Amino acid sequence: MSIDALAGMALMSQRNFTRRFREVVGTSAQRWIASERLRLAQRLLETTELAIDQVAEAAGFGTSLTLRQRFAEDVGMSPSASRRSFRQASAQAA
Repeated sequence: MSIDALAGMALMSQRNFTRRFREVVGTSAQRWIASERLRLAQRLLETTELAIDQVAEAAGFGTSLTLRQRFAEDVGMSPSASRRSFRQASAQAA
């Protein structure tokens, strides 16, 4: 979802929407969207058997390369490593 689409749904100009969004949420709409996409990707990795390409598409990253880059920047590991780590931790807790 783009900022323009969100602003349109809120019946605001993009400029007004981004200003009000930051005031209410405390971060930019673009950063919030990126964070939500990453959280969705993490949930999909933890709860499904979807391939990385499918997770990337479902979470709005477009390509698995973009997902891998964001994961490396924000999480510090690859999506596959994150999935393995979560599964190992879950198996040990059980």
